[in-house]
Amino acid sequence: MDDNKQIVKKEDYIFGLDIGASKVNLFVGISEGDSVRVVECGDFPLESSDEYDSVVETLQKAVHTLESIAGVDVRDVYVGIAGKHVSSYSYKGLVSLPTNEVREEDIINVQRLASTLPDKAGEIIHIFPGDYTLDDTTGIRNPKGYTGRRLGVEVQVVTSRPNALQDIAKCVNRAGLNVAGFVLEPLAAASAVLSNDERELGVALIDIGAGSADIAVFVKDSVRYTASLDIAGNVITSDISKCLKVPVSLSKAEELKKKYGTCSLNNLIEDETFPVPGVGDRGEVLCSRKLLAQIITARVAEIFKLLAKDLEKHHLDTVIDGGIVLTGGCCNLAGIEEIATKVFKKPVHIGKPKGMSGIQDAYQNPSYATGIGLLYYANKKHRERKQRDTDTQLLVTVKKGMQRLRDIIKTYF
Repeated sequence: MDDNKQIVKKEDYIFGLDIGASKVNLFVGISEGDSVRVVECGDFPLESSDEYDSVVETLQKAVHTLESIAGVDVRDVYVGIAGKHVSSYSYKGLVSLPTNEVREEDIINVQRLASTLPDKAGEIIHIFPGDYTLDDTTGIRNPKGYTGRRLGVEVQVVTSRPNALQDIAKCVNRAGLNVAGFVLEPLAAASAVLSNDERELGVALIDIGAGSADIAVFVKDSVRYTASLDIAGNVITSDISKCLKVPVSLSKAEELKKKYGTCSLNNLIEDETFPVPGVGDRGEVLCSRKLLAQIITARVAEIFKLLAKDLEKHHLDTVIDGGIVLTGGCCNLAGIEEIATKVFKKPVHIGKPKGMSGIQDAYQNPSYATGIGLLYYANKKHRERKQRDTDTQLLVTVKKGMQRLRDIIKTYF
């Protein structure tokens, strides 16, 4: 670690912040070209994501702890965002080509036209252009240089309620951090778990955390659809608390879900039980593990059915030939992919972070997909910024060289 600190430039450190409904994950990484070296991760339980002071206090603890461990100042963070305040819109744009040849400015203009939303739509987080059309030709990925009269594009625009972004930014700022950018959480997770082949073929990534189940559909390496469902891990925990025949708090129900919960009913031993503390001075109560599995399975199946219905509604179930990739904390429930396979009738697998160096073994877990993915997203932006700086410096150097040449000509000729 000490050797790495000597050779790593301060500007090459990157940071990702995932504020979930039940925990805060703060990741520190190092940009190494196309890859990311994970330096450290702070995983901090969040008592209440709805209480401003609780979020700020947890963030401050996360920052202080990671700065002490990693020995680096944590400042500009890319922040994951998801949930009911996020919306997705699909719009089309069409422009005439003044020169009959598609120029860079024509592409920018048609994207801008397609991304013009009413004020009530919220603040734009991402714009994902799909395939372009040129007159009667469809399915063009990059139309630059093509000849035609009219250029069209359909874009996916992801927005959030402005006050939601402002509230998150205030919490982040109070913790001594700056928001380098907001990133849709399933997009971040996709950066860590999806292969290029899956993106190209067509795949739906489903990120099931504590507070929401988020879906993003990728076709030909482009985001075609995003949506969020407010039924996820916390609702499963609430079901457990309500359905067991003994009083169980939400925190205890969460503990039971993690320790004894499963979606694999067939693998349970008949009459298998687990102990639950009784009320007051009463002793432990034995509860059926099969009942627990039935409670969990019923809610998980409902989540998948609602998402499957949404895909069918938008005619996307026919374009995800690469199947379904599940990620997020709930995917640690054994057998969850079997339920998804039955519901979606597609190939399903659990997506775990990959392609990173450093402390990768400890964090190859679906619950860290968003946090690791935020580092990948941060790295992409970091490389783009460095390339712009390099291009700018090159342009300045060329201009200075031309000026010196002109000075020499004036002097000697």
